[in-house]
Amino acid sequence: MSVYTPLSQPQVETFVAAFPFGELLNYRGIEAGVENTNFFVTTSQGEFVLTIFEQHRHPEVHELVLLAHHLGKAGLQVPAPLEDNQGEWLHTLEGKPAILCRRLPGEHIETPTEAHCYAIGAALAELHQAAQTLAQQRPDDHGLDWAEATLQDLGGDLSSVEKTLLQDEIQWQRDHQNQWQALPSGWIHGDLFHDNALFVAGNAEVGAILDLYHACSSTLLIDVAIVANDWCCDKHGNWLGDKQQALLDGYNSVRPLTPAERDCWNQALRAAALRWWVGRLLIRRKQQRLGAGLSKDPGEYQTKLEKHRQPV
Repeated sequence: MSVYTPLSQPQVETFVAAFPFGELLNYRGIEAGVENTNFFVTTSQGEFVLTIFEQHRHPEVHELVLLAHHLGKAGLQVPAPLEDNQGEWLHTLEGKPAILCRRLPGEHIETPTEAHCYAIGAALAELHQAAQTLAQQRPDDHGLDWAEATLQDLGGDLSSVEKTLLQDEIQWQRDHQNQWQALPSGWIHGDLFHDNALFVAGNAEVGAILDLYHACSSTLLIDVAIVANDWCCDKHGNWLGDKQQALLDGYNSVRPLTPAERDCWNQALRAAALRWWVGRLLIRRKQQRLGAGLSKDPGEYQTKLEKHRQPV
């Protein structure tokens, strides 16, 4: 059970009454949450999701949800916080930050098809374009400096093979930073794995893009590469059919990649694999110290990085 902050019906009724969405009909806790408390809320005018943030204060949540609010205003299908009758979208329940979003259509897919890859490519490009008008920026905390600091921090937790590969890849990426930093940049999703998207049942229409909490300002191309590394290849980094091309075709249909971006595609795949390999190494250490089972295998992204490093 992942309802860390239970709410009574009168509390939810009072909360919903501040919005122009009719009367509360019912609500129930969502057990799938990991960090936050979530409720499905049904009113006389629709279905919503109420989120209570358990680990962040109001200023942090305002920053985390800023992009979603902006994209929602632009008409994109994202979990955007809704404004109440006073125009406020960040609220307080039990002393914790809370937001209300519409329940978005669609379902998760286990195995993306080429049609799914094309659709998510186009949707990601739409997100990148819509985010360009958001003046505020959020620094990318998972760049090369972070990777290098993590390498030093992990120390003895790494095998000699892991350590050597990390050192070599970080240096290679640094040696190519001039061309990388010249590429188009802006807000990226940063975590668009296939379980962070919903598709309308029976077709490849994107119902929603979820989990924008990792969004930041970075090179746009790495966002496309993050998708490619998860949606378009197997765990060994082997491309599956024409999924990679379908993803790129979908993206290009909305925001054509520049010649410089096309030239840097392999570098982007390597940078994205490095980013998630390092992240999973940190998770592995935390879980080992807690005596917990390994939820995400770092070796998958080590293998994908090694695959991308091979001469074409």
